[in-house]
Amino acid sequence: MKRKVCESLFAVTLALTVAVTNIPVTAFATEINQSARQEQMTESVQTENQGQQSDSLQENHGAQNETNSENGQNSTDNPAGAEQNSGEGDNPAGTDLKKDNQFEGNNFQKVDNQENSGVAEEISRQQNTDDNQQNAQVSEQAAMLSSDETQWNWHKGEITQNELKKLLGDSWPYAGTYRWSKDRENWNKTSAYGNPVYTFDTGTYYFQKETVTWTGIQWNDIGTKEIHAYYNMEINIYGSSEGVVYNSENLAVPLNSTFQVYDNKYKFTVKNIENYEIKVTATGGSQGERKLTPDANGMYEVIFDDDVTVKVEYIATNYVNVKIGQTENAEVYINDTLIENEDTRVNLNENFQIKIIPQKGYAIEGVTVDQASVSDLSFEKYAASFSWYSGETNQATITISPKVVKEVLALKENVIVSYHKGMNVERLKNNIFNTVVNKENTIPNNISIDDVEIQYQSGLGWQELDYKPIVGVFAHEFGNNDTEKIRISYKGNSQYAPLEAETTVSISDERIETQVVIQEGITIQYNTEDVMKQELLQYITVQDKDGNTLPVDKSELTLSYNRIVGQQELTVSYAGDDDYKDSVATATITITKGDATVSVNSQKITYGESFEAPIFTASPEEAKAIGLIVGITASGEKYASIDLSEVTVNDIAGTDIPIYGKKSVQEVMRSLGMTSIKVGQLPELFEKIQGIIGSESDIAGVINGIEKVINILEKIVPGINDVTIHIGELPTEAGVYTAAGVTVNSNYNTAIGVGTLVIAQKKTNAKLSFNQNIENKHNRLTAAEAESFDFGGHIEVDGNAVGDTPGIRTNFVGKTATGEIVSGTEAFKEEGEYIETISIIGGNYLAIPIVRTYTIGEAKNTIQFEKKIVYASYDGNEHGMTAYAYNEDGDKLGEAALEYQNILQTSTNVSPVENSSAPIDAGMYRVVAIYDNAESEVGTLVITKAVAQGTVTVGNAETTYGQKLNLNSVIIQTKNIAQRDIAAIQDTIACAGSDEAIGSHAITVTVPESVSRNYLRTIKVNKGTHTIISKEVTITADSCKAQYGNTFPEFTYQISGVSDKENLGDISVVKREDGNHVGTYTLDVQVANQNSNYKYNLESGTLTIKKRAITVAIDKKQKVKGQKDPVLTYTVEGDGLVEGDSLGIYLSRKSGEKVGLYDIYMDTSNLNKDYELASEPSGKDKFEIVENKAGLTNQKNDSGKSKTNGTQVKSVKKQPGTVWDRIKTGDNNKPVGYFIAVLISLAAIIMIISARFQRKK
Repeated sequence: MKRKVCESLFAVTLALTVAVTNIPVTAFATEINQSARQEQMTESVQTENQGQQSDSLQENHGAQNETNSENGQNSTDNPAGAEQNSGEGDNPAGTDLKKDNQFEGNNFQKVDNQENSGVAEEISRQQNTDDNQQNAQVSEQAAMLSSDETQWNWHKGEITQNELKKLLGDSWPYAGTYRWSKDRENWNKTSAYGNPVYTFDTGTYYFQKETVTWTGIQWNDIGTKEIHAYYNMEINIYGSSEGVVYNSENLAVPLNSTFQVYDNKYKFTVKNIENYEIKVTATGGSQGERKLTPDANGMYEVIFDDDVTVKVEYIATNYVNVKIGQTENAEVYINDTLIENEDTRVNLNENFQIKIIPQKGYAIEGVTVDQASVSDLSFEKYAASFSWYSGETNQATITISPKVVKEVLALKENVIVSYHKGMNVERLKNNIFNTVVNKENTIPNNISIDDVEIQYQSGLGWQELDYKPIVGVFAHEFGNNDTEKIRISYKGNSQYAPLEAETTVSISDERIETQVVIQEGITIQYNTEDVMKQELLQYITVQDKDGNTLPVDKSELTLSYNRIVGQQELTVSYAGDDDYKDSVATATITITKGDATVSVNSQKITYGESFEAPIFTASPEEAKAIGLIVGITASGEKYASIDLSEVTVNDIAGTDIPIYGKKSVQEVMRSLGMTSIKVGQLPELFEKIQGIIGSESDIAGVINGIEKVINILEKIVPGINDVTIHIGELPTEAGVYTAAGVTVNSNYNTAIGVGTLVIAQKKTNAKLSFNQNIENKHNRLTAAEAESFDFGGHIEVDGNAVGDTPGIRTNFVGKTATGEIVSGTEAFKEEGEYIETISIIGGNYLAIPIVRTYTIGEAKNTIQFEKKIVYASYDGNEHGMTAYAYNEDGDKLGEAALEYQNILQTSTNVSPVENSSAPIDAGMYRVVAIYDNAESEVGTLVITKAVAQGTVTVGNAETTYGQKLNLNSVIIQTKNIAQRDIAAIQDTIACAGSDEAIGSHAITVTVPESVSRNYLRTIKVNKGTHTIISKEVTITADSCKAQYGNTFPEFTYQISGVSDKENLGDISVVKREDGNHVGTYTLDVQVANQNSNYKYNLESGTLTIKKRAITVAIDKKQKVKGQKDPVLTYTVEGDGLVEGDSLGIYLSRKSGEKVGLYDIYMDTSNLNKDYELASEPSGKDKFEIVENKAGLTNQKNDSGKSKTNGTQVKSVKKQPGTVWDRIKTGDNNKPVGYFIAVLISLAAIIMIISARFQRKK
C-alpha cells in the first residue's frame, strides 16, 4: 500500500514539475527510468489505499488538463454525446497524444522483492507493444479508407452500424467504436449495443476510431469520405401512349422503372398533347398523396424525405364517356389503365382496348356493350380482352357490363362407383367423373373428362388411378378398400382458372351377370384355326341370367379344344368387360377330315436360270405338300429329287408328337440311317414315320397317296423307281422333268397335283472358242511352241469361259511336211499344215462349230537401219541410230539392239571400246544391230567437233572483311558451251588472291581436256573480280546516372557488328561538356589506332546528374514574452550538403506575441537547383512564447549572442552528451526551470528511499 502512495506522490511531483517549467514530460524519461531500475520498492497493498491512490491520480490528471487549457490547448466540447476522455480533450485534431504527454518507456509499478525487478520492464514493454498494435491498426484502416476513391451512395442515407463498421475496415464481430462529424465539432458515435440504423445527409464526413491506451481513451483520424444520400423515384404515364416526361436538362425520363435521385428535390416537365388535360400526382414520403402544380415555366417539383412515385394522367377533352357496370370481383382496364371509378374517357373515332381481369376464384363468362353481347372476346390468363370503336359523338356514353361468375367444382357425396380388378383406367375415370361430378352446379358447366385429372389417396399421398405400390410400402392399390378418397383437379384454360375438390366414394362391382350357351351336337370339318373358330362361334352366344343375348364381341371369346380329327371337348370362356361379368361353358364336338388341294407351278427356264418358288403349294397351307421331281437331262441321264426339309413329323401327324415331332423328315431319315434313298423306297420311309407317330394319328392315306404318285411317274419315266433321289435339291441341268405334289397332313384328305418343269439349252450369247489363239498372220507355230500349245475349245457365255462343259468334240485333219495325210481327235505337232474343228453335241449349251488351219515350222527375220550413215555435230547430248527387225511377212517385230565402237578416236589416250549406249563425244562409230533369229547389220555414226567459238565469263563477287567467299555462289555465264560441260568448268573455279585484307583480285576457271577435245576452237575465258570491302562496327557509349556531389560512375561502352574486339584499336569514352551541376551531358566514344579493315560508327550516350536528395528538419525555438525572436534555424539531414554549397532556404514564423505555440514557415522558392527536398519539413508548433515568470531572458545562440529573427542559418545534427543535455529538448535553454526540476526530482527520490527503509524496519 505504501508503494502505491509513493507512486501517487511521484506522479503529483512530476505533474507540478511539468506545469512550472513547461518542460515536456519526455525530457525526464531516460533519467527516471534509470533511477527506477536502480531502486525497486515493494510494499504491502491495502484496498482502502488503492481507492485513495486512484483519486489522487484523477486529481493529478485534471490538474494537467487545466494547465494545458491555460496554454491554449483546451479540450473540444462534444455536443453529439461522444464519450469525453483525455484523448479528446488534449487532442481535438486527433493526433497521437502519447508521444508528447506520456512517460515513454517507463512505468512506476513496484514488485514485492528484488529478484522480480524485471517485471517493471516487462510491463513497460507490453504497454508500448499494445499501443503500437492499436496505432498500426488505425493506420491500416486509414490507408484502406483513403485508397477507396469511390464515394459512398446510400439509399435514404441509411446504413446499419455493422455495415458502416465493415466499410471502415472493421471485421466481425465489429467490436470497434467509431465517430463521425462534418465539421469536426459535432460528433456522432456508434452504439455499444445492437445494430442500429444511422442516417447521413449528403456531404463529406470525418471518421475517427476510439483507441484505449494505458493512460486513457484516444480518438484517431482514419480519414474522410464523401457520402451521397439518394431516393428512389418512379414515373408512370396513363391515358396516352404519346406522353413523355422530361427532366430539368430536357432529357426524356425512363418510364415505369425506378431511378435514383441524389438530391432532396427533383424537377421535371410533361409533354403537352392536343385535346388532352394533364393531371400529375405524387405519393410517398411524409406528405402522402398530393397533387403537383407546375410553375410558370411548366416545371413540376418533388420534395423528398422518402421514395416517391409520380403518376401522370392524360385526360381527353374530346371524348366518349365509358361507363363500367357492376365489377365487384374484377378489374377493368381501358388502354392498359385501371379504371378505379365508374366512368372514364376515351378519344373520339378510336378503337380502344378493354381488358377485364377477374379476382382469384372468379371468371368472365361474357361481356355486353350497351346490352349487346361481345362475340370476339379473347382470353389470356383468365383475362377477357376485346376492342371497341368509340364513335364520332362527343361526350356520348358507352356502357360495358362484364358477367363475372364464381368458379365452382361441385362433387356429389356418398355415391357408388362401379369398379372391378383389371378395369381399363380410362373407363374407371369415366365412371368416377360421370358418377361424382355435379355438372348442374359446376362452373364452367361444360367441363368434360378431358379437362380434369382424377387421383386417389393411396396412403402414400395422392396417386394416379393406375398406381401400383411397391411391396412393403404403406400404400394400397385403387379398389382394395371399400371406400376411396377421390380428388378431381380441373386443369383450367385461358378463361377459367384451375379448380380442385375432394370427396369419398364407395367401391362396388356393378356389372351385369352373364352365361355362355353352346348348342349340342356340333360337327365341323378340319380347317385352319381361324376358319374353325369362326364356324364354332356360330353355335355360341353370351346371355344374361334371364336368357337375353348380350351385345358382346364374340371374337373376344376364348375357345379351348384339341384341334385334331375325332370327338373333342370344347371349353368357351368369356372374360367379361367393364359392363359384363365373366362366365364359362363346355360341350363335346366332332371334327372330320378337311379337304385340301395341291397346285404345281409348271415352268420353262433356260439353263443357268432358277425356278420361281414355290413350285408346290398346298391349300390350306398347313396341309403341307411334298414334291417329287423326276425327268431326263439333255445328256440322256435320269434324274429324281425331293425336298423334305420344311415338313416335320408334327405336320404329317396333324398333332404334337413327343421327341420327334418338331424334327423335319430329312432329320428323321438321318436318325434312321437312310442317308440315301431311291424313288421306290419312299413308301417304306413313311411307314417308318407311322411307327414313330404311333396311334396318335393314322397316315395310311398319306402313304397311299405317295404310292399313287410313284406309279404315275414310273409310267412317264420308266425305271425311275431305281434312281437315287437328290434330297433337298431342284434340277439344274438342261432337260424335261415331271413334278408331282402330295399333301401329307393326316387331318386332311390326301390331295395330288402334277406339273412340268423344263430347262432349255442356253444358246443366247453362247459360242465355241479355241482354248488358245495363234498370234500371227500365217497361224505358224514352231515345233517347240506346238508342244506347249493348248489345242481344243470351250464354251463362252457373254465372253466368259464356262469350265467343264460336257458334249464338246475336237477333230484334226491335215498333211505333214513329208506329204502324209493324217486325221484324228488329238492335235498334230510335227511340221506340216493342219485343220482343227470344234463342235458341241448335247449338254446345257447350243453353239455353231468353229474351224481353223495352222502350220508347224520355222521362219527367218531381217534387220534394217532407218539410215545407214548418220552425221551429227557435238552438242553435249547423245546421238544414236535406230534399226528394226522384220518377219517373213514384212511385219515389224521390234527394235534391234545396237552396239557402238569408236573407230576414229579424237584423243590418243582413249582406246576403241564397244558400248550399248548412244555416244556423246566427237568421233566416228561403227554400229552393229542384233535381233533374235536374224543376221546382224552394220551402220556408221559420225559426230564432228563443235565449230562455234565457246566463251566462259566469270562473274564478280563482293564480300565483307572477315567473310569467306563461297565460290559456288559465283555466277558463270557461257556461250556456245554444251550444258554437260558447264559443271566440269564450274568445278575448276578459284581465286587468284588472299581474303585477309580489303582490296580485289581475279576469279578464274580452267577448261578441262575432257571438254576442250569436243570443240574445234579454243574456249575463251573472261576472268571475274573478287572485291573485299571494310566491315561496319558500331560502338555505343552506355548512358548512366549520378547524383549531384557524388563521384561519376565509370564510363562504359557496347560493341556490335564484330566478334573479334581486340583488333579495333584503343577505345575510350569521354564527357563532351564541362561541369558537374544537375543536367544532361553527352558521352562521346573515341577510338585511337583504328583498323583500316573496319568502318566505325560511333554513337554517343548521356550522363544524367540528378538532384541531391536532402532532408531538412526545422529546429524548435522558444523565447520569453516581450523579448526578441531568436534566430530560426534548421538541420540538414539525409545526403548532406556538398562542401561550399548553400541551400537558399529562408525561415519565418507565424506573427503574434501572445504566449503560445506558433508555426515556423520555410520558403524554398530560391532553393539551390542542385538539390531537392525528400519531404516537406513540418514547422507545426515549433516556435513557443512563454511567460517571464522567473525573470528569464531570451535564448542565446552558441556564442552567447541573441539570434536575429528571420536570419537564416544552417545547423547540424546534435549528439546526446551529458545527462543535462538529455534533459534538454530542441533548442530550449531554461536554467532556472531545469534547476527547479532537479530539486523536485531529488525530493521524489528521497521519498522513495525513505519508504523503502520504512518497509525494511
